[in-house]
Amino acid sequence: MQVHIRKQQPDIMKNEFVLLVVDDDHEDLEIFCEAMKLINPEIKCLMARDGKEALTLLRQLPELPKIIFLDNNMPQMNGRKCLTHIKDDPHLKEIPVIMYSTFFSSQDVEDFKNSGAAVLKKQIDFSDIVKHLSAALGNFYPTLVSR
Repeated sequence: MQVHIRKQQPDIMKNEFVLLVVDDDHEDLEIFCEAMKLINPEIKCLMARDGKEALTLLRQLPELPKIIFLDNNMPQMNGRKCLTHIKDDPHLKEIPVIMYSTFFSSQDVEDFKNSGAAVLKKQIDFSDIVKHLSAALGNFYPTLVSR
């Protein structure tokens, strides 16, 4: 199992705003992190390719990320199962989670919200990606984004 962490390794968590994005699509991960750099250059992205990698990473970090963006459709462990593990873990359950996927059924939206997660549909156009991610992040950390 390979965990993908951006290059700043040992002190990545110290006094920085770090988030975790979990997605099996490498291009989506790169686009997400580029959008976050535009929203606020101080944001650092940690990446995992599926729910299993995400949980392993979360349990190894010296300090937890401020927020998790979690795709639903992934191999190994999908976002729904990962969210359940996060919310059932006393050490992780307070981290805000945004389910971030291309498609949600109305039942998905209801289930995720009942599990304590927010829901955000992936956008295609890069400017829309930046706009929607900024708004979603601003709901949890308004001082981090300039509106």
